[in-house]
Amino acid sequence: MIEVLSLLFLTALLSPFIVRVFKHHGAAYLSLIPLICFCYFSYAAIWVANFSNVVVSIPWFNEIGVNLSFYLDGLSLLFANLITGIGTLIVFYSASYLKDHPFLNRYCGYLFLFMSAMLCLVLASNLITLFIFWELTAISSYLLIGFDNARPAARDAALKALLVTGAGGLSLLVGFILIGMETNSYDLVMLLQYPDVLRENSWYTVILILILLGAFTKSAQFPFHFWLPAAMEAPTPVSAYLHSATMVQAGIYLLARFHPLLSGTPLWFGLLTAFGGITMIGGVILALRENDIKLILAYTTVSALGSLTYLLASDQEGAIKACVGFIFAHALYKAALFLAAGNIQKETGTRELHRMHGLFHTMPATFFTVLIAASSMGGLPPLLGFYVKELVYETRQVVPFFSQVLTVLVVLTNMMLMMLAFILVLKPFWGKKKMKSHEPDFSMWFSGLSLALITLFFGLFPFFMSQNILSPAASAILHHPVKLNLELWHGFTPSFMLSLVTFLGGALLYLQQHAVLRTINYFKFALYHGPELAYERIMQFIVWLSDSQTRLIQNGRLAVYLTVTLSTIAVVLGVALINTPLNFSSSTVPFSWFSIFLLIWLLISATATAIATQLIVAVIYLGAFGMGVALFFLVNAAPDVAMTQVLVETLFVIIFVLTLYKLPQMPTIDPLNENRFLLMVKMSVSIAVGLIITILLLAVIGNPVNTVVSDYFINNSVNLGHGRNIVNVILVDFRAFDTLGEAIVLVIAALGVHGLLKRKIKGTWL
Repeated sequence: MIEVLSLLFLTALLSPFIVRVFKHHGAAYLSLIPLICFCYFSYAAIWVANFSNVVVSIPWFNEIGVNLSFYLDGLSLLFANLITGIGTLIVFYSASYLKDHPFLNRYCGYLFLFMSAMLCLVLASNLITLFIFWELTAISSYLLIGFDNARPAARDAALKALLVTGAGGLSLLVGFILIGMETNSYDLVMLLQYPDVLRENSWYTVILILILLGAFTKSAQFPFHFWLPAAMEAPTPVSAYLHSATMVQAGIYLLARFHPLLSGTPLWFGLLTAFGGITMIGGVILALRENDIKLILAYTTVSALGSLTYLLASDQEGAIKACVGFIFAHALYKAALFLAAGNIQKETGTRELHRMHGLFHTMPATFFTVLIAASSMGGLPPLLGFYVKELVYETRQVVPFFSQVLTVLVVLTNMMLMMLAFILVLKPFWGKKKMKSHEPDFSMWFSGLSLALITLFFGLFPFFMSQNILSPAASAILHHPVKLNLELWHGFTPSFMLSLVTFLGGALLYLQQHAVLRTINYFKFALYHGPELAYERIMQFIVWLSDSQTRLIQNGRLAVYLTVTLSTIAVVLGVALINTPLNFSSSTVPFSWFSIFLLIWLLISATATAIATQLIVAVIYLGAFGMGVALFFLVNAAPDVAMTQVLVETLFVIIFVLTLYKLPQMPTIDPLNENRFLLMVKMSVSIAVGLIITILLLAVIGNPVNTVVSDYFINNSVNLGHGRNIVNVILVDFRAFDTLGEAIVLVIAALGVHGLLKRKIKGTWL
């Protein structure tokens, strides 16, 4: 398993160079890499079917229980097959779709980085490892959504997706840390062996809400759903891959993975049912008001994600069977529809449905792709969507709580999905031909049609899917063996009657679509404008707050910076000293006339510096103050520190004087004529800092000092550092890398200053 993951990450690193050399043919060849990974996971299905789960771990931070651990069971296998299988066709499709794009090499690197991160996410068995790859999917998807970075809309959409999912990621991290603190483990495999450990914990509610926030933002649940349609600014293959089959499914995977640990409580059922139900019905309502084919598919994806969340609210076996079937079916038919939409946009130059007519005559392969995939979305037999719809209807017949309301909600949603299926098939392809078009390149129509035919194959022969893919996934969620048998005909059951009502209702809604559109406009603000408006207001507030504090604190005046910094130091240390018992009994300073002389020296130079009216005079007095401090170090047995102080003070005065010499006019200062309020503030801050530092030093002197560290350096300075100057030995030997780093920083700063001094702009030297 590690070899497969390493292969994908290596491909992400090398793919830009491969594509740069071989152009779009190189991108087509790269599709063999995810195909190899898909073959590996298909073979691994044999182990998982026999309940031989695979666990691989690489030590990382053993002290805190964080390792690079990966776990392959039925649930992760389902997602791994979707990621690598659909990813193969997406890469193959992209080779032609973006063959003329100047940054195709960059695109392939981003795409394989996302594929690697997503695969590691669904295989991770350590919570911190899972979070790392969770965030890596957010970063790589940000790069893919904003791939066409010359357009402001693409940049805004990428930022919106990153901020919304990133905020959820932070809450997810806090939830994971709480789990680790409460259970002393970040290992998912171990946690799953004790499923009640979180439900019985006092922090259960907090952990649940934090994890749901992470899952809801990633999977575009209401009210976080607005980022997904905005992400349609990405290239179509990105939309097909990230926003139907993989990235948005990460939140669903998280809910499914934590289902054994967090489900079974009224809070879990209530939150997932409420938010999932609103997202399910709201997504399809918003899809009906769109005319852009990609936005229609985006909002139906939102609706599907709501349905999956809605199903995971239950702990019944039937609901989980329907959920894993829906995950598989939706990934196939939605990716096929997105790729078909890309074909249409590429050939017609538009995504607006009202401008498309009669494409069946010139794009037959794309037509059959849409026909099969849309029929599966609408739940027509014998396609995968029909089996899923039957499972959902069977499940909701036995839900005791609000069963009638929930059933009506599901049926109404499926009716509108059926109506959209009619729209997607009839509007673009029916009628007279009105624009020139033809079937796109082979890799483009082949990729979409392949996904549609796979959907049809598994619909005709569901045994291969149910036994090898869906049953192990449902077993992994429920933690007991589950056998899933999909049959096309169950007789005249209540679920069949609901399916018939769905089909007839969808056809009726299509015929009355103008009345339907007038009705759904009443929900436009609550579902569409409301959440996005809230996001815009939050972003405006953040920008306003940042701008305000920047103008207040970072106004370019050094005096303000020093006042804020020193005030903060005074307040923090003052509070600490007030709450700390101090001992001044042994903090007496030995009296001497030389100490009095130094004190007078420092007071005179400090006072003269503060009241000097000429800057050059203030600098001289400041240098005198520094020399007094150096003399203090010298008489207190610190000659090396005194020498350093003398050199620094001398160099400071020289540099400052040379700087003033280069100025066209000598600056003047008059502190006595300064605003009295500002003068009082500065004096108060100065006195407060001086008093607090004095008290702190006296308290340190008066309390016993732990000499373990200093004794170590004293005893080992000669033996290990071969020097008797302990300070120098510490800097050169014990902290050699730290000193080297500081020296490197100084060299880099000097080079930067040299470059600025030598830079010439419009005939002048800076």
